Amino acid sequence: MRALIAILCATLLLVALIPGTDTLATKPSKFKVKVDELKGPKTITLDDGSVLERNVHIFYKEDFAKPNGVGGGKAADTCYAVYAKGAKWKVTESYIVDPANQAGLADSFVRTVTADSLETWEVQVAPEIFGSENLAGVVDGLDTSNVDNKNEVMFGDIDDPNAIAVTITWGIFGGKIGARQLVEWDVMFDDADFEWGNAEPNKMDFQNIATHEYGHAAGMSHPANTCTEETMYAFGANGETKKRDLNAGDIAGIIALYP
Repeated sequence: MRALIAILCATLLLVALIPGTDTLATKPSKFKVKVDELKGPKTITLDDGSVLERNVHIFYKEDFAKPNGVGGGKAADTCYAVYAKGAKWKVTESYIVDPANQAGLADSFVRTVTADSLETWEVQVAPEIFGSENLAGVVDGLDTSNVDNKNEVMFGDIDDPNAIAVTITWGIFGGKIGARQLVEWDVMFDDADFEWGNAEPNKMDFQNIATHEYGHAAGMSHPANTCTEETMYAFGANGETKKRDLNAGDIAGIIALYP
């Protein structure tokens, strides 16, 4: 019996040492969020009386059976939509990245793609929308109920297996147009349910999805579901790379928001 136990233990140890035997389910995610926590409106009243609103966008996979309310808006004529007219960045802020992920993406790759994807939006307009990465910052998760004055990028576990990523953008979306603005953004990419890669057919292309999510960080929303060629189209798929670049509607939208 002791010999059998010894053989079993040795076998388990050997398997554990073989590269590539880990799966998405073998490692717990550092960050987690429940979709139910993101439903419904959430507001914060500041000391000066202004009201911050939480805007949540969940990016679903293309073959997801679309229930009522999932997907884009009614902007089929322009193929772009924004949170609210005038709701944009008025102060350039840095961002922080926690590049740790279960997909094996290198830290440098995650950081480079993040910077390049943000630049994809910025290069279309004169104002500087995003700042540079703050390497000294610490990511502590999506800010679902309050702001913490940090713009954060992370991988984590979104409990809906159809959700590729979530972006939460806080801002002033009502009142006088001139008083509207964005004040914070956080993005989570789901590596509990999806494999991530670089233009690989059976994986989510990180740059493809990141460029979409950072459009939300800039103030862009989902266009109508008929606008399938736009970067801000509300659904993504494995192997897709067309969202790495902006389409005509995306470009028109970011220029309209940051004239």
